[in-house]
Amino acid sequence: MLALEGIKVLDFCRNAPGMFCTMILADLGAEVLMIERPMDEARSAYEKIVAGIDGPEDERRHAAFNALQRNKRSIALNLKEPEAQQIFHKLAETADVVVEGFRPGVMDRLGAGYEQVKAINPRTVYCSVSGYGQDGPYAQMAGHDINYISFAGALGLIGPENGRPSIPLNLIADYAGGGLCGAVGILAALTARNKTGVGQYVDIAMSEGVLYMLSGLITDVQSQGTSAARGGNRLNGGAPYYNVYQTKDGKHFSIAAIEPWFWENLCQALDLPGLLPHQNATGAKKAEVEAALAAAFLTRTRDDWFELLKEKNISVGKVYSLEEALDDPHARHRNMVVELESPDVPGGKVRQVATPIHLSETPGKVRHLGSVTGQHTWEVLKELGFDAAAAADLSRRQVVQ
Repeated sequence: MLALEGIKVLDFCRNAPGMFCTMILADLGAEVLMIERPMDEARSAYEKIVAGIDGPEDERRHAAFNALQRNKRSIALNLKEPEAQQIFHKLAETADVVVEGFRPGVMDRLGAGYEQVKAINPRTVYCSVSGYGQDGPYAQMAGHDINYISFAGALGLIGPENGRPSIPLNLIADYAGGGLCGAVGILAALTARNKTGVGQYVDIAMSEGVLYMLSGLITDVQSQGTSAARGGNRLNGGAPYYNVYQTKDGKHFSIAAIEPWFWENLCQALDLPGLLPHQNATGAKKAEVEAALAAAFLTRTRDDWFELLKEKNISVGKVYSLEEALDDPHARHRNMVVELESPDVPGGKVRQVATPIHLSETPGKVRHLGSVTGQHTWEVLKELGFDAAAAADLSRRQVVQ
């Protein structure tokens, strides 16, 4: 048994935030059906640029590797056609969750908005993952991760003190502020439904998710009356004891000796007892401490430092490439990388990251690899009561694909 077994999810998401949200639900056992638009000429051209997809064979290969599509089926509906909207409404009759990632108003125009779904099935939990939420002066603005973390105040805190902000990967707003917050909101709404019997609307703004994650730092700023600055906070490069250093082999090593006892252990391990009184040095002394640490770490390779320091009760870490992260012995021990069979890729095997949500009794798992657009259209139509002739007619008239 899987934790969310029996929960039916209709997934309208096209981009990473919503797709990551529904991947979490699917990994935990939900039955996720992607409602995709047909692969027309315009979309085919876009997919070719973004994902390198050029034809059905490439689409199958991409789907096999794409973790955001795993454990999901796909139906292609042209929702501009009234008959396609009727098919969606039929699906909504038994849906537990609907997730969409468009700008406010788009789903209403497609006949698939919250009020329309609620009228069909009041038990449905309906989640919208957008940049700025469903109302307010920015609601209709276009945006991506870099914009959301800008407005939330996060981007301005990342990077060197005297340089411009450093652009992180789109993990903060897209995946955490959007996808993770969306999944948490949906699960909370499903729990509430168990008590009330009715669903509700879940409005997730990625920019607000980022602001929410800054709560701890905002607390310090508000209570102490100080201003957070790029490269000036102890957790964003402003402290020698919480930083990254280059090693002898040109790789990098991270240390986080925040606590005084970690700092003491580090100074002893590096044979730099003179640094011990200067953990929180400022100005020229701080630069001196940082230079001493930098020189010390250049004397050994990254892996040598790890072997030397890992048992010294110091917070340390090797700065990995993604390939190294997948092969790390701890990740392998925790079964965080799974190998799956696929006839659509060279070698017949695909490696993906497993779910990090470890449930003792109902663990999540990868049940099948990603689906290509419309792969299950006929299967779903049959489940809805359409016979082969009716399905073929809908396909001929490009209502479905």
